Amino acid sequence: MWVWRRADCERSVGVVVVSRDVTDLVGRVAQKAAIGAALAALPGAGSCLHVTGPAGIGKSALLAHGRARARLGGLTVVQARGVEAVRGLAFSALHELLRPVLPFVGRLPTTQREALLDALGAGRAVHPPERFRVGLAALELLAESACVTPVLAVVDDLQWVDTASREVIAFVSRRLTSEPLVLIAASRTSEVAGDCGGLGEGTQLLPLDPLTEDDASTLLATRAGHLDRSQRRRVLDLAQGNPLALIELPTTPAGEPNDPRERARPDAAALTSRLLRTFADRLEDCTPPTRTLLLLAALQDSDDLTLAHAVAVDLLGAEAADRALAEAFAIALAEPDPDNPGQLRLRHPLVRSALIEAAGPAELAAAHLALAARLENPDRAVWHRAAAIQDPDEKVAADLDTAASHAAARGATSLALACLQRAAALSLEPAGSARRLMRAAEYAFELGHPDTVRELTGHLRALPADRVDTGRLAALESAFDDGVPDGQPLVRDLTRAAVDATAGGDRALASHLLIRAARATYWGAYRDPDLAPGLRAATDRVGLPTTDARILLIGSFVDPFTHGPTVIAQLEHPDARDPVDIGLLAQAAFVAGAFDHTVHLTGLAADALREQGSLAALAQVQVLRSFAALYLGQWQVCYTASDEAHRYATETGQRTWAACADLAKANLAATRGRQRLAARLTNGVLDVAADTGNVAILNGIQLNRGLAALGQGDAATAFTELSRMVDPRDPAYQSPQCAWAMDYYAEAAALTGHHRQAREVLARIEDLTADTPADGVRRALALAHALLADDDHADQAFDTAHRRTADASPWYRARLDLAHGHRLRRHRLITRAREHLRSAQRVFDALDAPAWGARADDELRATGQRAQRHRPDAWASLSPQELEIARLAGEGLSNREIGERLYLSHRTVGSHLYRMFPKLGIRSRSQLAYTLGRS
Repeated sequence: MWVWRRADCERSVGVVVVSRDVTDLVGRVAQKAAIGAALAALPGAGSCLHVTGPAGIGKSALLAHGRARARLGGLTVVQARGVEAVRGLAFSALHELLRPVLPFVGRLPTTQREALLDALGAGRAVHPPERFRVGLAALELLAESACVTPVLAVVDDLQWVDTASREVIAFVSRRLTSEPLVLIAASRTSEVAGDCGGLGEGTQLLPLDPLTEDDASTLLATRAGHLDRSQRRRVLDLAQGNPLALIELPTTPAGEPNDPRERARPDAAALTSRLLRTFADRLEDCTPPTRTLLLLAALQDSDDLTLAHAVAVDLLGAEAADRALAEAFAIALAEPDPDNPGQLRLRHPLVRSALIEAAGPAELAAAHLALAARLENPDRAVWHRAAAIQDPDEKVAADLDTAASHAAARGATSLALACLQRAAALSLEPAGSARRLMRAAEYAFELGHPDTVRELTGHLRALPADRVDTGRLAALESAFDDGVPDGQPLVRDLTRAAVDATAGGDRALASHLLIRAARATYWGAYRDPDLAPGLRAATDRVGLPTTDARILLIGSFVDPFTHGPTVIAQLEHPDARDPVDIGLLAQAAFVAGAFDHTVHLTGLAADALREQGSLAALAQVQVLRSFAALYLGQWQVCYTASDEAHRYATETGQRTWAACADLAKANLAATRGRQRLAARLTNGVLDVAADTGNVAILNGIQLNRGLAALGQGDAATAFTELSRMVDPRDPAYQSPQCAWAMDYYAEAAALTGHHRQAREVLARIEDLTADTPADGVRRALALAHALLADDDHADQAFDTAHRRTADASPWYRARLDLAHGHRLRRHRLITRAREHLRSAQRVFDALDAPAWGARADDELRATGQRAQRHRPDAWASLSPQELEIARLAGEGLSNREIGERLYLSHRTVGSHLYRMFPKLGIRSRSQLAYTLGRS
C-alpha cells in the first residue's frame, strides 16, 4: 500500500499548504468552554453537544480541539466522519465510530450482540436487525468501554452520515445523562434536524458564527501576511468571517481585489460558490493524472485516498499515480489524514464538490466504471456501474434489485430504498419499474419519509397496476393521512381499493385498507352518515370470520356502541396469540369503551412488541393503554404508559401518536393540578390538531381544558369546556368519546347547578349507548346519574353507582364518595357523610389531586370535623421512567433486563434506582415491591 511521506511532496508550486484546523488560533471561547465543561462533568454525567455552522466555519477544528483535550485528560476517543459519497453504505459511520470499542462486544447480551454484529456485516443475519436494538447495543457497547475509561464520541459532518448510523447516533444521544460518555456532533446549519429527527432533546447546540472583524484580521495576518492593505480589505470583505475563506482566497486569483469575476455578495451561497471556484481553479494547471486521481477520490465511497490511488495505479501505472498523489498534496487539495497515519484525504468536503462539478459526463462515467472494476463487493460496485450510465439497463437494474435485498436483510432500509429507486429508473419495462417503485415506497413508509412516499406513489400512478397493486398503492398514499381535514374522500378511496383487493384475492390487504378507512372515520370523518354503509358492505365482502381481530376493529371504528356487544363477547375469551392481533383487539376494546380489557390486552401486546423491538407499534399500544388507564382512574399506569408512548412515538417519527401521548400526559397533569405542565403539553397538541383537523384530538383537548378547570376549582369554566365535548353541533364533538367523559361533564354541571341541562345530555348519550355493555361507558354513565340525580332518585342512583365502582380504581370510588358525602351532608346525615368524605380525602391526598382533596376538606369542615391531610403515595414523587424502573425492579428483574425492556443502558437503570431510594425512604430494591404496593 502506498504510504504518503511529506518529504516526497516537498516541492514548490507557488501555493501555501496549511492545516484545515484553524479556529484554535482565534475566537470560539464560549464553544471551547462548553466542550470543556462537558468533559469535566465526566464520569458523573454524560451529555451531547451539536456544533452547527456553514461550510468552512471551523466545525472540524472545534472537534479537533475537543479530541485533543479529551486525550490529554486520559479519555478514550472514538470518532466517525460523514462522507457524502459513502452515505449510501448503511451503518458505515457506526462501524467507524465503534471500531475502537468492539473488543467489548463480548460483554453484551446475546440479542444485542447479534443485532449489532448483523448491522455491521459481521454476523449471520437471517432477519433484518431491529434498528432500536442496534441502537441499544451501540449504547451498551460505549457504556461498557466508558466503565473502564470515560469516552468522548465525535461525529463530524453528521449531515452526510448514512441514515442507519444517524438513527443509532440519535438514539444514543437521547440516553447519555447517566453515562460517562460525551457525544459531540457537527453538521451544516441547514442540516441540523436530519432524516432521523435530530439529536436528543437535551442536546446543547453550539452554533458557530462568522469570526469578528478583529479575529478575522488576526487569522488573515497569520496566514497571508504577504497581502498589502487593500488586498487584505478585499479578502476580509469576501470571506465574511469564514475561516476557510480567509485561508483559501489569498492563495488564488479569486482573492485579488481587481478580479473581474468577483462581485461582493453578502450571502452564504455566494461564499460557498466562491470557495468551490477557488478549489476548481487549482485544477487548471494540474497534470491529467492528478485530475484523474482527484476525481476518483471525489467519487469513491471512502474518505481517504487509498482506493483512488489503487485505481489510479491500474489506469496510469504506479509511478504516475504516486506523482499525482504528491501533486494533490502540494496544491493543497489533499491533506494528511489524522486518523490514518501515512494516508491522505481530500482537504475539505467542498473540494469533493468542486471536483465533481468540474468534470464532464464522459470523465465521470469513466471514473465510476474504473472504481466498479476495482471493487470486490458487487453491491458497492453496482452503484458505480449505475452511476456511469443514463439509458435503461435491465442487468444493472436487476443487480441493484439484488443489492436492495441484501441491504434490507441487514436492516439497511435507507440503502435498499436508494437501490430500488435507481433500479426503477434503469428498468426496461414499465412493469419492472412499477414493481421496484412499489417496494421502494414501502421502504420509504417504514423509514417514516412521507415526502418520498408521495413522490414515489405519484410516479406509480402513471404505471400499469393490477387490482392488488392498486390496493397497495392506496394504502401507501394514505399512510400518513390519518385525521386529515375533509377525510371523507380518503375513506371512500380506501374503501374502493379494499373492494379491488378483495376481488384480486388479497384479503389481508383488503382488511388492512378497511382498517385505515375505518380509523379515518374515528379520527375525524364521522360527520358523513353515508360512509358507514359502504364500509360495512366492503367488510362483508372480505369474507373473514366475524371473530377475526381485524373485523372486530373495523366494526368498533364504524359503530362502537352497536358493535360493542360483539367485541366484548369476543374479549371475554380472546384466542389471539400474535402481538399484532392482540394489538388490534386492544384497539377494538378501547374504541368500544371496554377499558379494563384494553389495559389487560395492551399489557400483553406491549411485552411482545418490546421483545420484538417494534417501538413504532409499541408507541401506539401505549397510547391506548394510557388513555384507557386515564378513564379508569389508574393513574400510575397512565403516568408511565403515556411517557413511554411519547418517547417512542417521537423516536419513530409518529407525530400524531406523539401528540396523543402528550394529551394523555396533559390530562393527568391537569387532574393533579399541574396546570403549567398541562398547558405546555396541550400547546404542542393544538399544533397537530390544527394541522390535521383530527377531531378525536380536538375532543381530547376539550377534556383537558375541562379537567384543568376542575383541577383549579373552576367549575364554571369546566362546564363550558366539557359541554363542547357532548354537543353534536360543536366542531370538537366526537363519538364515542362523548360518552367516556360524561362523569366529568356531570360533575361540572352538578357543581354549577346545571342539573336539568346535563340530564338532557345524559338521556341523549344513554340512547346512543343503549346497546353496549362496555365497562368504561356504563361506569361513567352510572357516576353521572348519581351526580345529577334529584332527591327522589338519588339513593337508587348512588346505590347503582357504588355497585358499578366496587371493582373500579380508588379515583372513581373517591369521586363517588365525595359526591355522596356532599349529598348526605346537605340532608344532615353527618355521620354517614363523614365516612364517605374521609375515605375520599385519603384517596385524593394519596393520588396528589389537590383540587378534589380541597373540596373533600371543605365538606368535612362543613360537618364540623377538621380534616387530617395525608401525604401523596410514594409513586407520586417519582418520574414516569423511575416509576416503571421501580416496578420492574420490584418484580425481580435485573438492571440489564430492565434496560433491555425500556431501551436504556443498565448503568442508567442503576443510576435511577440509586436516586429514587432516598425519595422512597428505602435502602434496597427488595423493599420496592412493598413500598409501591402500598400506593
